[in-house]
Amino acid sequence: MVLSKFLIQIHQAIERVKEYIGLRETQAKPTRLSRVGLGLTGLFSVVAGLWLLAFGPNIVAMLALAIGLAGFGLFNLTFAFRKNLTLSRANQLSLVGNLVLFIWLYVVASKLLYVSYSTDTVVGTYMGILRVLQLQSPYGFSIKPLLDKFGFSPSFYTPGVDGSFDFHLAYPSLSFLSIVPFYLLGLHDVRDTVFIFHIMSILTIFALAPARLKSISVLPFTLFSIVIAGSWTDSIWAFFLVLTTVLWYRHPKASWVSLGLAVAVKQIAIVIAPFLLLRLWKETPYQGLRSLTRSIGLMLSAFFLPNLPFIFYSPGSWWADVVAPFLPNAPAQVPGGIGLSGFLLDLGIALPSSSFLVLMGGVSGILFYLYAKHYRGLNSVVFAFPILIFFFYYRSFPNYMAYWLFPLVLELCRLGGPNLRLAFTTRLPSIAWRPPTRTFLRILRQRLTPSVMVVLTLTVIFAGVSGAYITQASNPRTAIQINAVMDPDSIGSATKINVTVTNLLATPVLPVFFVKYSFLTYFWANNSTSPLNSGSVSSYLISAPDALSAVPRGDQFHIVIYDKLTGQLLGESSSWKSDIPAPSLENPALKWWVLDPSVGTRVPFNWKLSLSNIDPVWSGITPLGVNGTSGVQMRLNYTSAGRGLVEGIALSQKVLLNATSVSIHLNQSLETDIATKTMFAASVTDGTHTLYFIFSDRATQQTIIPYATNTTIIIPTQISAWNTIRLDPASIWTTQGWVTPPQVTLTLLLESSAMGVYNASVEEISPV
Repeated sequence: MVLSKFLIQIHQAIERVKEYIGLRETQAKPTRLSRVGLGLTGLFSVVAGLWLLAFGPNIVAMLALAIGLAGFGLFNLTFAFRKNLTLSRANQLSLVGNLVLFIWLYVVASKLLYVSYSTDTVVGTYMGILRVLQLQSPYGFSIKPLLDKFGFSPSFYTPGVDGSFDFHLAYPSLSFLSIVPFYLLGLHDVRDTVFIFHIMSILTIFALAPARLKSISVLPFTLFSIVIAGSWTDSIWAFFLVLTTVLWYRHPKASWVSLGLAVAVKQIAIVIAPFLLLRLWKETPYQGLRSLTRSIGLMLSAFFLPNLPFIFYSPGSWWADVVAPFLPNAPAQVPGGIGLSGFLLDLGIALPSSSFLVLMGGVSGILFYLYAKHYRGLNSVVFAFPILIFFFYYRSFPNYMAYWLFPLVLELCRLGGPNLRLAFTTRLPSIAWRPPTRTFLRILRQRLTPSVMVVLTLTVIFAGVSGAYITQASNPRTAIQINAVMDPDSIGSATKINVTVTNLLATPVLPVFFVKYSFLTYFWANNSTSPLNSGSVSSYLISAPDALSAVPRGDQFHIVIYDKLTGQLLGESSSWKSDIPAPSLENPALKWWVLDPSVGTRVPFNWKLSLSNIDPVWSGITPLGVNGTSGVQMRLNYTSAGRGLVEGIALSQKVLLNATSVSIHLNQSLETDIATKTMFAASVTDGTHTLYFIFSDRATQQTIIPYATNTTIIIPTQISAWNTIRLDPASIWTTQGWVTPPQVTLTLLLESSAMGVYNASVEEISPV
């Protein structure tokens, strides 16, 4: 009896799930959008699979996954054109196809493209988890030690206009508390938990979208799996915003709790609160102020509840890290992003951060007025308003705008598209020919107030932007002249810039330099710590702190200067081109190192590190030298005993064939053994032909052993001593009668198939 009731309940639950996600329309014909959604799902899968086949590693498992994904995508693509396709089957195939594609993209991206963390946000979240598990508050602690552990360079840091970096956890407690349960269950990679929240959002949107829109409802989120692997953590607060939309009409109180939890993950979610309060006012006019007060209380309670333990534990630290950075009087950070601030900087127009805050306020006021005036026409796109608002933010990063798509898509699917004709058609006040019977103030309020509000809002906006720009142009604070762009270490990017600054203010200034050449603005160090007095002129040699902030050859860039003493903007230079000469071999001294997310460690800039069958805990590369500022040391600790595998470490760079004529200053501690493939060597290949240069302590003279498609050159060296070896691959290549290729790959490799610990060091690779 009990078992039969249990089975009935399971059957009923399955039927409810089928109905919930729209899989019961067995006879309904698919709409054109359903077919398009299924076809695009298949097309994206085919493209992703072919991309991995073309550019991915030759790993059997990866190739099998790529072929499987491409095959399944081709099946969905062809199935979308079948005449007997039903709406239910189209939705089923679309759901399965998208889930497979999303999971496949995340696995490939997290295992091949970004094997380690690559943003300070995810490192701060990880630090929060570790501190909580130690029963400590993470607020007040610096994430700098963890950034160093993961190999981050200054380009990954968050700079302030005074030249300092923010090394604190700047988000509320739910940003890491939401991940702690999954961490305890064994998911120690923060990105895995973030991806779970992403999938929950996807399933929720698909389930609640109308059956005719299900197959196309999740297509806008195809590439989010890749950015999650790239350490974007915004899927967590986006999930709570999705819950806010889901619960809005079913459980209004729970909806406001969900919004408070979203704010408890990331503060920017609060931007939607005024618009939702206006929506609540429009939908429940009979409850009035009481309903608004209760909703605000629920939201604030949900925000403070997970934060209370940390507020009680260290109130000052919590306030300084979570609230103070977002107050108007907080020290500003450097502008940048893909919004208006980035565009203006590219045009040579640098405005103070306060101007963008005024602009955000003005845009928010306009949107609020339009939403109040045309509520019914704009109700379904209320979650698009934050996208527009953050476009005018002075740090308009992509994740600040992209993740509002989750609740926006769900609202559009459930409520339909906006009525733009109704929303943007405003009747102008007409002349009243009849004598008015109402008072003048009432007529003014009813007929002219909307227009006056728009005019005043626009006036505030233009006063904030154009006024700041006119002031800057008419009363410049500094004159900036770029004199020279240099690449002294031949890394292929400008690492030093000579710039002359004239102080036009009546007070001394202490210039802090930033260089913008992408959507980010990078801090550059300078060679002076002395203030620049009024009317004085001084030349500065500014330097990139790492290779990622260096300006690539041929790129246009601007220099932005702030005053370290006051934090005010001093000016921006005109556009300048990084016209450095192209080096034949980039970074030959192996001096500049950066984090390579694809291998999870720091590598010489513009060199590719390849690892074969090794354990990265025991084997790898490190900088050489007294301060670790030049050269490379390779360490191979063979751990594949009994399996007969060849373990190897390789550093490579694509160059012209004549650029491979180099002089290598090296030191190897291993004894060369061709039988066990224990060797330190160099190679030059075009993919068809290969030259191998084996540095052998057992050889007494250079020996060339030619074959049809490759040639081995054994070069004598001394063990545990510095040797200078000159390679001339171009002449040997020509001697073999091979066609000169447009490009070859120069590689240094250390490998072995025998037990032991092997070391080899290279101080410099000098073109000759």
